[in-house]
Amino acid sequence: MTATWIDLSVEGRKIAGLAAAGGAAGAPLIVALHGGGYGSGYFDVPGHSLLDLGEATGFPVFALDRPGYGGSDPLPRGRTTFGDSAEVLDAAIGALWADHGEGRPGVVLLSHSIGSAISVHIAARRPRWPLLGVSLHGVGDRSPEDIVSAWRAIPADGPVELPPERRRALLYGPAGTVDVEAVEAAKASVEPMPLEEMLEIVGDWPENVAELASEVVVPVQYTLAEYDGLWVVDAGRVATFAGYFSSAPWVEAGLQAGAGHNLDHHRLSRALHLRQLAFAWECAARATAAGGYDDRLTGQERRT
Repeated sequence: MTATWIDLSVEGRKIAGLAAAGGAAGAPLIVALHGGGYGSGYFDVPGHSLLDLGEATGFPVFALDRPGYGGSDPLPRGRTTFGDSAEVLDAAIGALWADHGEGRPGVVLLSHSIGSAISVHIAARRPRWPLLGVSLHGVGDRSPEDIVSAWRAIPADGPVELPPERRRALLYGPAGTVDVEAVEAAKASVEPMPLEEMLEIVGDWPENVAELASEVVVPVQYTLAEYDGLWVVDAGRVATFAGYFSSAPWVEAGLQAGAGHNLDHHRLSRALHLRQLAFAWECAARATAAGGYDDRLTGQERRT
């Protein structure tokens, strides 16, 4: 299957990405948000493509380039926070919904790493389009001290691209968990990462995540990989992170054995994607059974 390139114009700013059609009745619209240092192609690595699997199982999937990545316009200087990205992407997803949401029960966000942090910001805003649930992976609330120190020591002279050997060590599990071909193919979607993102993910994010997560009022799925090199990983941290979503109607959380940070490219990627799509289907089915999307927490009650 071949993904289609899309361009959105949102309040004078371009947001680009990849799309895969899926026509199953009752399937929600899926929006995928990539992490730092990768564009939307992160979700379309051959043999590990969320877009291909989504289309094959009937889901319309849109993988967006976050602001400043791929074909999307950057944020203005001085407005490069996760909250600023969430504001732009909120509007972009609203435009997608207006164009592609007819007959769909709502939207489910699937996200990785910094994309997951931004998904929490989006959900905490309680958008006006019908958000049914968020599936998060590759994000936590505590990074190892060596990562925090290394990120803060990077000279503030522009975007950063990790050397290939450093990327391999931090983002992928042991050799038995991933194929060399997948790691190589994923390099096509590698992009420089704004230093501001690197500093926020080890700075303001750990301090603010509990408060933000408490504002999320939709179901949450959370996965952290055993060999994630960017976060402190253990069952206790997974439980603590999941517990922040105190207003969510239900939360499912788990520690994924046998994979690293870029779980979407590991040998277990298909298992992850199937679980994510099953979660999306359950969010849609529960909303439909309850009589449709509950919009009581939008409009004048929306958190800004």
